[in-house]
Amino acid sequence: MAVKPQAPEEGVGAVDRALSVLFAFEAGEEALPLAELARRTGLYKSTLLRLIASLERARMLLRDGEAARWRLGPALMVLGLRAEPAPLRVVVPPALRRLADETGENASFYVRQGEARLCLLREEGRHAVRDRLVPGSLLPLDRGAAGHVLREAPEGVVVSLGERDPEMAAVAAAVRGAGGALLGALCLSGTVTRLQDPARRAPMEAALLREAAALRRTLGG
Repeated sequence: MAVKPQAPEEGVGAVDRALSVLFAFEAGEEALPLAELARRTGLYKSTLLRLIASLERARMLLRDGEAARWRLGPALMVLGLRAEPAPLRVVVPPALRRLADETGENASFYVRQGEARLCLLREEGRHAVRDRLVPGSLLPLDRGAAGHVLREAPEGVVVSLGERDPEMAAVAAAVRGAGGALLGALCLSGTVTRLQDPARRAPMEAALLREAAALRRTLGG
């Protein structure tokens, strides 16, 4: 069973109840219906729905399609990365800054979250026209270079032109750790106009592969 936080002797009841909703999820569970959340937390469904609405606004919970089911949201992963002194939090941001400075394009690090990809870390490029994303954004796994990397884990680079947005393009490479495990995808994104020319894209691809290889060595791959 999930380990639930013990309520302090003095605290805010609504916060304690909201935390009980988050800790109701067991490891590996994709989504839970309202009835099961009510059973696990002991909360009335009306109270539970109000708490869920607040947690959804903070992206700590996400509704699973049209069904009355919820799963843990990307904000929790972002917070966990900030709180945990993990190697990724230390070594990936400098790599993203180098990529953005060198290429002028947006540099991002994506991880897989279920059937989506989560923008975990981001460094903005210097071009005025670029895609606007913030860490914590969820994007499709079946469209975009980073999505293909996270689904297929290929060697080398993956290029996408106008897949997610007709005007945007991206190039991505896998980041691996110990034993070759896929940790995430390094990605450079910009306009189709800038990235469609192979000759112009070649230095970006080389920079991505260089940083991905350096991260692999640092992370024990």
